Amino acid sequence: MTRLSGNGQDRARPRNHVTSTLAKRILSGELQPGQKLPAESLLGESLAVSRTALRESIRTLAGKGLIESRTRTGTVVLPAEHWNQLDPELLAWREELEPDFDFIRGLNEARQVIEPAAAGLAAERATGQDLGRIEAAYDEMRRASPSDIDASVKADEAFHLAVLTASRNAVFMNFGSVIGSALRHAFRLTTSASENYAATLDMHGEVLEAIRMRRPEEARRLMTGLIAVASDDLSKVIARRGKGR
Repeated sequence: MTRLSGNGQDRARPRNHVTSTLAKRILSGELQPGQKLPAESLLGESLAVSRTALRESIRTLAGKGLIESRTRTGTVVLPAEHWNQLDPELLAWREELEPDFDFIRGLNEARQVIEPAAAGLAAERATGQDLGRIEAAYDEMRRASPSDIDASVKADEAFHLAVLTASRNAVFMNFGSVIGSALRHAFRLTTSASENYAATLDMHGEVLEAIRMRRPEEARRLMTGLIAVASDDLSKVIARRGKGR
């Protein structure tokens, strides 16, 4: 059994490498929508992988909406509106690239809509276990040193995921990968991340208290304010870099 598992992992390695390499070329704009991928033989040779691994990667990327194989024209990169933007792998690959400011704005706009609603539902529906998870995450946030970006982001992400879970809404609960990606992007971009983290710590505590005291309107309002702080900070960073549109 162990040997079979190992062989499976060995076979998956080149396929995963090709998939991530091609995906990042598309996400970064190196390969533009409408552009045709090189012939299979040339692409396989340039990436040093077998035709089988390449074909498996092509199928994977097609399933994520990045490319499409067409009769007579070959494999073509699709426009961004076809991409499965919330796919966890796409979100992870984006984090390895230069920031796409339009996409990051989109993440924050999605948070502005979904998280306040989730906080309001959490105030109505949270179980004792849910409240315990939110409180534990908040305690981790308080213990994390603002200068320790990894620990701060991990605790912050855990807090927001716990609120989503406490909403008892299955769609909101599956929004977690977006929350994590948005937080990591924001912390990477914001030079004053440690100051922002400290400034919003009390706001997180107020959200927790509103949920605990079963005050849905207050929970929505407080979460709206919390996300607005992050969005404002991000807008300032983008403007400073001269990338705003």
